[in-house]
Amino acid sequence: MTDFPRCALLVVPMLLSCVSAPAEAARKGPPPQTTVAFATGEIPMILDAGRVLLDVAFETPEGGTRKALVWFNMGMAAPVLTRTLYQELAIDRGRPLRFWVGDRAIMADAGGVVNGDGGLGVPDFRHLFAPKPVEAMLPASLLQQFIVTLDYGRHALAIAEPGTRKPEGVAVPCEVNSKTGVIAIEVKIGDSVYPLALDAGSGYSWVRGDVARGWMAQHPEWRRAFGAVGPANANMVDFAFEKDGVVFRVPRITVGALSLDNVGALATAPILGVFVDGLLGDFFWDNWRKAAPTPVIGWLGGNVLKDYKLTIDYPNRMTYWRKQRSIDLHGLDQPGLTLVRRDDRYFIGNLVRKASAEGADEAIEGAEIGDELVAVDGAEIRGASREAVLSKLHGAPGERRRLLLERDGARIEIDAAITGYE
Repeated sequence: MTDFPRCALLVVPMLLSCVSAPAEAARKGPPPQTTVAFATGEIPMILDAGRVLLDVAFETPEGGTRKALVWFNMGMAAPVLTRTLYQELAIDRGRPLRFWVGDRAIMADAGGVVNGDGGLGVPDFRHLFAPKPVEAMLPASLLQQFIVTLDYGRHALAIAEPGTRKPEGVAVPCEVNSKTGVIAIEVKIGDSVYPLALDAGSGYSWVRGDVARGWMAQHPEWRRAFGAVGPANANMVDFAFEKDGVVFRVPRITVGALSLDNVGALATAPILGVFVDGLLGDFFWDNWRKAAPTPVIGWLGGNVLKDYKLTIDYPNRMTYWRKQRSIDLHGLDQPGLTLVRRDDRYFIGNLVRKASAEGADEAIEGAEIGDELVAVDGAEIRGASREAVLSKLHGAPGERRRLLLERDGARIEIDAAITGYE
C-alpha cells in the first residue's frame, strides 16, 4: 500500500504551500462593467463544486484596477489575499484594501487583511481550487451593510442598498455575528430546534458528528454512506475527520415557513477518536463555531443553497428563499472512493461503503487506501480541478468507470461500478 503524505495541521481547509496566480496588468480608471445581460448591481457568479467564485477589481496603489478571482466564503471572518496580491496592493505597507464587486466599492483596513493563504486556520487556495487562479477570499463580514442575493439559477450575485429592492421568497429570520458576518438560522429536525450557519463558500453541508450520530441512532435509515463521497468529499484533506465521516440525508428540515426536503450532509468523524473527543470536545467545531452568532451544529452549504434564490438582508437580519428547482438525489453517485488531494495529484483516502451494503462496495474491489488515482476512463486527472475529477467519476448507478491506479510504482487498472447513494 502506498503511503501518501499526511498533513500536519488539524484545521480544514489547509495543506500545501502558497501559490499565486500571475498578476494582470493594472488598468487606469473605474472598474470594468460586465457586458452580460445582468441587472444593475449584479455580477456573474461562478460555481466551482458548489462554491461561489467572483471576478472582482482591486484598486492598485497607482489608482488603477487589478482583476482577480475571489472565493466568497460566508464562514470566515477576515479577507485573505495571496502573498503576491497582498504585496502588489501595498497592504503590507498599511494601505487599505479597496475593491469593487460589480459597481459596489468595498473597503477594509490593512490590519484586518490576512497575508497569504495556507497555514493554521487559513484556506489554501491552490489545494481547494487549482488550476483556477483564485487569489483572495471575500468574507461576508465586508458586506453587512448590504442586501446580498445569490441567484443560483441565473448564476448571478447582486449587492444592493437596503430598501432598493423587494426581496423574493419565504422570509426566514437570521442572526448575524457583527464581528465576523457569519449568519445562522434556526431549523427544526424532528421535534428539536438547532442553529445552523449558512455558507455559500462550502459546496456541501456538514454537521457536527456527535450531534448527527444521535440523529442516526434514532433514524438509521438516514445513513447513505460510510466515508465522504462525491460532493461531500469537500476539502479532500488527509484526516479521518472528513475521510471517515458518514453521509446522511434528512427527509425534512423545517426552517420557519420553509421546508427543505431530503437534505444531504456529512457527519464529521471524531478527530481524536470518540472517547477523546467526548472528553475534550470536538476540536474543529468547538473552534469554528466561535465565529457564529450562536453555537451552531453545522452549516448548510451549496448542495442545499443551489436549489434556491437566496437573499440575505444583513441590516434587517432576514433571509429570503425562493425555490428554483427540485433537489438532485443522485449528486453523490460514483465509485465508492474518498479522495485526498496532494499538490496536483489525487489519492484514495478511504473505500466508501454504502450504508445498506455489507463490507466495501464491489465497485472498488482491487483498490487500496493510498493508491494514486491517475486516470478515469483514459483521461489523466493529475492537475485537474476537484470539480473536474468528481465530474469524471459521477454517473448513473450501474455504469462503469475504468480507474487507472498507481501503487508502489506499478499501475493497475480497475473496472469500477458506480454506486447510487440516493
